[in-house]
Amino acid sequence: MIINALSEHYDVLKKDDKSGISSPGFQKTYFNYTAVLSEQGELFEVISHVVDKKKPQSAIMPETMKSSAVGSSPVCDNMSYIFGVDDGKGKGIQKFNVAKELHLKLFESAVSKEGIAVRLFFENWKPETVSEREEITKHFLKGISPPGNVVFKLVGETKHFHESDEVKEIWLNENSKKSAENEECIAQCAITGDITSIATLHTQFKGVKGAQPTGASLICFNKTADESYNLKQSHNSRVSEIAMFKYTTSLQWLLSSAENKLFIGDDTCVFWANSQNYKQYEETAFSLLFGINDNDEPEENQVERIVETRVKAILLQGSEGIYTTSDFNPDTNFYVLGLAPNAGRVSVRYFYCNTFAEFCNKIKRYYDETQVIGNLKNIKIRRLIDATISTKSKDKKVNPLLGGAVMRAVLSGSRYPQILFNQVILRVKTEKHVTQERAAAIKAFLIRNYKEEILPMLDEQSTNSAYVLGRTFAILEMIQKNSVEGKLNATIKDKYFATACSNPALVFPTLLKLTQHHLAKFDGVFWDKKLGDCLKLVASFPKAQNMENQGQFILGYYHQTQKNYEKRTKEENNVSN
Repeated sequence: MIINALSEHYDVLKKDDKSGISSPGFQKTYFNYTAVLSEQGELFEVISHVVDKKKPQSAIMPETMKSSAVGSSPVCDNMSYIFGVDDGKGKGIQKFNVAKELHLKLFESAVSKEGIAVRLFFENWKPETVSEREEITKHFLKGISPPGNVVFKLVGETKHFHESDEVKEIWLNENSKKSAENEECIAQCAITGDITSIATLHTQFKGVKGAQPTGASLICFNKTADESYNLKQSHNSRVSEIAMFKYTTSLQWLLSSAENKLFIGDDTCVFWANSQNYKQYEETAFSLLFGINDNDEPEENQVERIVETRVKAILLQGSEGIYTTSDFNPDTNFYVLGLAPNAGRVSVRYFYCNTFAEFCNKIKRYYDETQVIGNLKNIKIRRLIDATISTKSKDKKVNPLLGGAVMRAVLSGSRYPQILFNQVILRVKTEKHVTQERAAAIKAFLIRNYKEEILPMLDEQSTNSAYVLGRTFAILEMIQKNSVEGKLNATIKDKYFATACSNPALVFPTLLKLTQHHLAKFDGVFWDKKLGDCLKLVASFPKAQNMENQGQFILGYYHQTQKNYEKRTKEENNVSN
């Protein structure tokens, strides 16, 4: 299903001239430097394209010939292969000789000025003298060879060597020869249904957080125990060469697009729509997942204003908020794929496939459940997951399984993972601090998993004992703060919150005695009445509370604390007077 959806998306992208998707036999390749040569192959200058941490440039080139071992690729490789720069392992000259052998072989009979120039360069270049060439060493950082590929062009020209018709033809022919040398497996493709050549190795892709920087695979067989029926490597998967190219190229395009990718926990999330007007679906989805602005100021860009208006309508009405026009169809298939790093390849954390309208309904439900009083209008999924991290921790990593579990719950409408609830409560009890994100996580969990009815703000009519106890604790804390002038070294929250949350009977009798001393120190009529209103709803102080009730306690405390610091009405001030 995943391979089919990615292959179909390739066909969609191929019809869009602005997508820049590569054709079969080609791939998008990044490069950081351009080596400027004379027609005699002499190095004139090395130009850097990475300025102020900007992204490197990219171009569509024939597929690379590089392998995991020492291997070079024509007219586009790193400085170790092009110039013989030390790679930190003492293999700089060895790599240059490999590249030299390849280029002299490929361009032996070249007649174009680009082919002749690159052949002459490798014939005459002396890698032993690279440290004396200022054109190269000026790009070094602390004496270390910089990362990134180098491409070639001639002095006074703008066209690079990889754009030369002859160079491309030689490169493609060599790739074809290598493919023919591999043992060919003819079988029925599981994706297209055609009887054709099956891919032996699947192209690796980059951009998955935590995966191998050189690239990772979605399908691979690196152990003989995974093979069966005498089929070797990826012949077990029965994916044709053309289907393999389509799905890997499409996935790489998504991973390279900032508008189609999000990092949620340790997972890399990509999403796409099966429509020729894919951009507007993906722009809307990105805003829904990433979160729209928390202010009410309109965007200056007209496209951004349209997207923001649509997103706000979706958050208010769900799929009914989609503006159904001739080029926007709510029934369009929409996909979300979550990938996580693994040894040698990537793991699929989740895969969502449904209509765009249903996707909008699921996201609206999430925002409704996480709606809680505070400064933020909408709690982004990433922020909800980050609520499990200690504020004092230097390592801001979350549980590696948490991101995928939460996203599966959001997209499928299933129960939230118990680990989210447990870790948030543990974090609150340890730090004695309830943030809006933590309150939102607890509220969403109780609504979906326990079918509780919880308001976003203070519910003074609630008779839930644990919720009322949390409110009571917040009022007791406020009374203590009002009883002293200046800042307290420690409040009852710092000393008793965790115990009051899990074992109320141990501390509440003591706290109620202390509060009488606190009330005597200031005019506390208003707070004494609020305390009395809460205690009327408390039948008893339980010896222990389960996790559900601890969550209710924390929500009651959070809601009441937010209310405590609101500006009082005239009627409330009259109570004090």
